[in-house]
Amino acid sequence: MLSGASGNLDVNRCKSCGFVYLASWEQSLAKSQELYDYYGRLSEADLTRRYSPENRARQQELLTALAGHTRGRRLLDVGCGDGQLLQTAKDEGWDAVGIDLAETAILLCHRRGLTASKTDFFDGSLDEKRFDVIVMSELIEHVPSPQRFLKRAEELLDAGGVLYLTTPNFGSLARRMLGATWSVIHPEHVGYFERSTLRKIASEQTRLREIKIEANNIAPSTFVGWLRARGAPTTGEAAEMHRDTRKGIDQRLRRAVLRSRSLGTTKDLLNHAISRAGLGDTLVAWLQKPPA
Repeated sequence: MLSGASGNLDVNRCKSCGFVYLASWEQSLAKSQELYDYYGRLSEADLTRRYSPENRARQQELLTALAGHTRGRRLLDVGCGDGQLLQTAKDEGWDAVGIDLAETAILLCHRRGLTASKTDFFDGSLDEKRFDVIVMSELIEHVPSPQRFLKRAEELLDAGGVLYLTTPNFGSLARRMLGATWSVIHPEHVGYFERSTLRKIASEQTRLREIKIEANNIAPSTFVGWLRARGAPTTGEAAEMHRDTRKGIDQRLRRAVLRSRSLGTTKDLLNHAISRAGLGDTLVAWLQKPPA
């Protein structure tokens, strides 16, 4: 068991398949309304930071890569949040639609003129639709049955369509270094994935074919957090302050990388080595529905 940085939380590992899950996931889901009232608390300054040039550049790069694997440009963003990806996709000529269960998130999308609705992924209104790309960014760690979401994505993808998903990597160097202070262990997160468990779910529960599953990026703030965790409190106000500091460090580094070609090249080489070792912070999966 591991106690989480956000309180007295424990995670267990299944002895048969290796999947890691929050021991109190039923209680966490019962509190979901309270936990997900996030977008209603965002200020204009928060939104400006979230719609940053750095985020937009990464999204443009992602959409260009996705376009290379698909025939069309119909995109569904599941858990679209405040619509950052929808905005970039719309500007890049995609037919982009978002769904989210947070009404405050949908209101933010509508303020920007984006096509989004408060719709459950399993709602029958989606049954007759087909998409070339389905995006699930930082979503499957929030649900108790991730295999259902992958199967549903398979249903809604057009032949040859791609599911792009990201989720925190339980096998990351950050988790190994930070242990109980790893901020990802949180009441919102009921499932914790490694490359092997994500690959197992995709291959055994769906017909989706793996294009690639990578473990990308190590935030430099991980090392700051590790040093501080060795001599500082890890819960409450102190832990929150440390998380805010780490976010600032990461954001400044991302901006520096965008401005420097040499830093960008170094980052790409380092990221490649990290991914091969399976130690990156984020699992990134590209899964394709077989062509007709």
